[in-house]
Amino acid sequence: MTCPAFLRAHAHRWREERVWHVGGATLLLVTATRRGRERTQLVGAGSRDDLAEAVARAAQDGAAPVGFGLLTRGTWQRVGARARAHFAFTPGPGWDWMWSDTVPPVQRGEDRVAPVTGDHAAAEVRDCLTRAYPEAMADPDDPALTWWGYRDDAGVLRGVVAVDTAPGRPVHLSGLGTDAAWRRLGVATALAAAVTRWALADHPIVHFGIWADNDAARRLYTRLGFAVGHEVENVRRKDTASPQT
Repeated sequence: MTCPAFLRAHAHRWREERVWHVGGATLLLVTATRRGRERTQLVGAGSRDDLAEAVARAAQDGAAPVGFGLLTRGTWQRVGARARAHFAFTPGPGWDWMWSDTVPPVQRGEDRVAPVTGDHAAAEVRDCLTRAYPEAMADPDDPALTWWGYRDDAGVLRGVVAVDTAPGRPVHLSGLGTDAAWRRLGVATALAAAVTRWALADHPIVHFGIWADNDAARRLYTRLGFAVGHEVENVRRKDTASPQT
């Protein structure tokens, strides 16, 4: 069976423990490491009805309850009562997985975009994030991430994005934010276009997640050639801290 693109793109981020295939859906029990800590979770993609059946089969097979899950949006409400009681998830925020393998048109301001380097790079990125995206989960001190930035005429960062890359793997973007005083001036568009063009020279796809209600971001990325490849819902047990996407 062909594994859904969302799962293939993220496969390097976890260790697969068990798998259930039902029709056009795949459900994985995986162990992922984030910031040095391991956690086991369910990750599924495919049609809602088939994925709901896969969740039911996982419960029947005795899969241990886990703290988190990423499922096709709308799946959890289709899961039967027995499996719902077994995993005891509560639905959380929805988000869209977007991807592209197409080099975008050149955008105004791309000449201002470049990797953020130097001894003070992390501090510079962190300062920009306080003005652009204070709730960003991407960490400027994470050695797996390269940060790119958009600079004004004085050399001050007015927008940043984190890039997670390795040879031959999809490139994952996160933490893209624009200084509040510089929004609607093309900063995010220039950042996304420049990084995507750079990434697609040596990598198969570029991908990232946006919150489902962020229509402005979806329009921006669609204009650059990105498409929604998977509609996701976070689910978690009531006694577990909020998941990170």
